[in-house]
Amino acid sequence: MVLLLCLMPLFVSPVLPLIDFYAHTLRYDILADGGRDPTYAENYRIAWKLLPNLGLDVIGTGLFAILPATIASRILLMIVVAAPVLGVMSLSWSLFGRVAPLNAALAGIVAHNFVFGWGFANFLLGFSLALAGLGFWIANAGAPRRQLFFSTAFAVLIFFTHGFVFAIWGLMLFAVEAMASVSGGRLRPGEVVRRGSRLLIVAALPVLLFLATSTVQGSGGVTDAVSNLAGYSGEGNVASRVLQEIWLRIDSGLRASESNWPTADRLFGLVLWGLIGFGLLARQLRIDRRLWLVVPLMALLAIIVPPAMFGVGHLPERLPIVLLAVIAAGLSVSRDKSGSRTVTRAIMLLLPVHLFMVTLGWAQERQGYARFLALAETLPEGGLATVAYGPGVRERDEMRSCKPFTFLLSMSRGIAVPTFANETEQPLEIIGPLAAAMTAYAARAVQTPDLNGTAQVRAMLDAGYNMVVLCEGRYISTVDGTVAGARPVKGAEVVGAGKGWTLYRDLPG
Repeated sequence: MVLLLCLMPLFVSPVLPLIDFYAHTLRYDILADGGRDPTYAENYRIAWKLLPNLGLDVIGTGLFAILPATIASRILLMIVVAAPVLGVMSLSWSLFGRVAPLNAALAGIVAHNFVFGWGFANFLLGFSLALAGLGFWIANAGAPRRQLFFSTAFAVLIFFTHGFVFAIWGLMLFAVEAMASVSGGRLRPGEVVRRGSRLLIVAALPVLLFLATSTVQGSGGVTDAVSNLAGYSGEGNVASRVLQEIWLRIDSGLRASESNWPTADRLFGLVLWGLIGFGLLARQLRIDRRLWLVVPLMALLAIIVPPAMFGVGHLPERLPIVLLAVIAAGLSVSRDKSGSRTVTRAIMLLLPVHLFMVTLGWAQERQGYARFLALAETLPEGGLATVAYGPGVRERDEMRSCKPFTFLLSMSRGIAVPTFANETEQPLEIIGPLAAAMTAYAARAVQTPDLNGTAQVRAMLDAGYNMVVLCEGRYISTVDGTVAGARPVKGAEVVGAGKGWTLYRDLPG
């Protein structure tokens, strides 16, 4: 029932306000097309290779090959929402032999999260598999051969779904084994070494596979935190950057479970973490002993992890949901403590509140997306498009509603747009006119930094794009949502406009 309730909000709008999700689905569409569409063939080159983040690329390519883009995208959304719910429940079942109502409610709260708002689908699928794999490891502690054999298979599966998640999973397994090495309140170092050596067997094949990928040579290497810090030091803004990183970690922690209302999500997070913390401190709730080291380890990583590793960004924003998911699976009620039922019921009550917030937040975007999709149907097929931003509209919450528009143009009208095509991360390359337009605009941006608004639109059209979607902010709207309220761009026509967006097309000559 919880799973079905979590899937229901997916149907309140034809498109959801997810920053990068539709960029990834566009890649699946291109991979499934296989070069048959002339615009795709001219601007993208398929480049399947050994990479650690191919989980949904394989699934998505298969879906897009047999289904229309809108249906395939919706099924992928259902997978990405369902996976964390099932992952939490799987780990909880392994720990307790059942899924208690408290764990089920928390699993539902985990479903729509800060990482989902970014649209990091491979990460969500990977960490859900990691939760299931952790549960399998714990449940089969009494059958070491079966534990080792199937966990090695889990390791390869998780690695190919998301490489960074594989590293997190390995640390969680080690924390479980370290806790199992504690006897009489003392850690036995020899037992830790013995148990840790078994984990090396599990990790051996994925590590060898990783060393064979081009990702190991990716920008940033092990971490680009030091180089970033050196750059900030040279610019004299280390203190402000450190404060920004601290706030980023606090904010993403408060919004680990997310709807489409930033302030309300922060308040929701305060209540959620407050109830969990109070319940644990008052001993009305408890964490399963086998996770006693996993929970603080995930909390520590959320605090100290660098911004990026091996080209995978926004790492501090990904880890709070992992922490919340582990707690959600391992939490149980202390039956002998008065007040435990009150805390439990209060936490469970947060699930319908959260689902209401999610549904309402996504439903408010319905009209804008429906309007844009109807407009897209009137456009000629082919050409190049990209996105520009109004002043101060590059923050995450401002981009979230508008970012999907260009990718919708591509999937509905075969228009080529810039998308994720890093040779060390995705099996896709950008070539032809699109690559030329991207290079031309990048050169212009170097000459004229901080381009935004209509000036950025004009620069992009000059670089070779045929159409540009201008994102003007989540709370900024054209007059009555009509074309008449849009700002003009010399040599371009306004094709359509809506709340927070305007679509421009270059005029011939």
